[in-house]
Amino acid sequence: MSALAPSTTLEGSQVRAVALGACAGLSALAVYSPRDAVAAVVVAAVAALVFWRLLVGLVAFTILTFPEHLPGFLGAGATVAKPLGLVLAASWGVLVIAKRGALPLLPRDRPAISWAVIAFVGLAAVSSVWATDFGQVRYELQRLVQVAILLYVVYTAATTARAFRAIVWAYLAGSVITATYSIATGGYLSSGRLAGLFDPNTFAAEIMPAIAVSSFLLLTPRRARIRGLAALVLGVDMLAVVLTQSRGGIVGLGAALIAAVALAGRARPRVVAGVVLVAAIGVGYYFEYAPAQVKARFSNISSAQNSSGRSDEWRIALRMFRDHPALGVGLGNYQTIEPRYATQSLNLQFVRYVVQYRLVAHNTYLEVAAELGVPGVAALLALLGFTLVPATRALARLEAAGDDLEFYARGLVVGAVGMLVAYTFMSAQYEKQLWLMLGLLAAIPTLASMSRASPERSGS
Repeated sequence: MSALAPSTTLEGSQVRAVALGACAGLSALAVYSPRDAVAAVVVAAVAALVFWRLLVGLVAFTILTFPEHLPGFLGAGATVAKPLGLVLAASWGVLVIAKRGALPLLPRDRPAISWAVIAFVGLAAVSSVWATDFGQVRYELQRLVQVAILLYVVYTAATTARAFRAIVWAYLAGSVITATYSIATGGYLSSGRLAGLFDPNTFAAEIMPAIAVSSFLLLTPRRARIRGLAALVLGVDMLAVVLTQSRGGIVGLGAALIAAVALAGRARPRVVAGVVLVAAIGVGYYFEYAPAQVKARFSNISSAQNSSGRSDEWRIALRMFRDHPALGVGLGNYQTIEPRYATQSLNLQFVRYVVQYRLVAHNTYLEVAAELGVPGVAALLALLGFTLVPATRALARLEAAGDDLEFYARGLVVGAVGMLVAYTFMSAQYEKQLWLMLGLLAAIPTLASMSRASPERSGS
């Protein structure tokens, strides 16, 4: 399969040209600041690696940027997401120019997805015209453009079987490393919820694909090494979900279990058995071993008192959408406008969260609807549909080809369902893992069209 796709690697002469330019710049910098020059050498080395092998850079990006914050001396900033993301985008742009259209490109291969992205980002940019806070639009637009470009980069890099597997395993590695570090170092909030490097709710949602993929790999491939690694990822990530005490994560996990049974294909008997086992363990833990605070969090998930202000934010987002259905209040302006709704006829339980803290809507779809109106939420849903539906349909072709890539793809689709359901409990439209997942989903139909019975079918 991989022989049918163009290489995402720069030629030697192109790498040398970039290296010579970097050396000249570093020499000039060393004259004025040797310390900055040393730091720049490290950055340049990483950049050179990314320019040489786009896939290597994307794998590193996936692992290093999974946590929201890096530990110790690595935590100079929030993460290395922005600088490494810029290098990835630049590398991808150079490759597109150098290969002169020979690379797999999302606008050419999957135009519906590309147009949905353009519509969503374009509307977000135009919303600055009617938004109250232009600065907030500009800030959130920068975040949106960065993750949108990531989708294009992931699609280009993931359209060979080997690269696709490498990126998926990087996602699994990022999830288990992040979870293991937080568990081992005792990264808990005062309420006893696992945190440290991440927000518990966000992390619980984002490891849904890792849990789903590792489950399919544990139940299906024949290689003991793959099953062993999958079991490790599944065990650590499932423990992490429990320790985060995330209600959105549990709801997303339930949706993923249902989707797993529906989309299991030839692995359905084993998947059904696995789902029953997980459900039995979960019920047994809840009724016999769960601490009192855990039972309290899940005993009345819809209660306004137990929602930590989430139900108030949902009411405000719905009212804001009703007041501005055509265009919304502008990208990023939900938090700017929400205090005005504290004086309206809404039964709010936590007014200080609205007025003083100005929380997000805690619902990806409601927040987009409030900020960008009907066109914005329609563009977002179209983007999700244009990626998820074709990927689901492509599973049958992968199964017919007898390619083990099928199980990676099934896990990603199932995990994406769980993640998107969990996102009804949090605002996550700018999360890197969401857009990385969309890029992988977009690549599945392309891989399925190239798939055939080959020695790869019994591989990793």
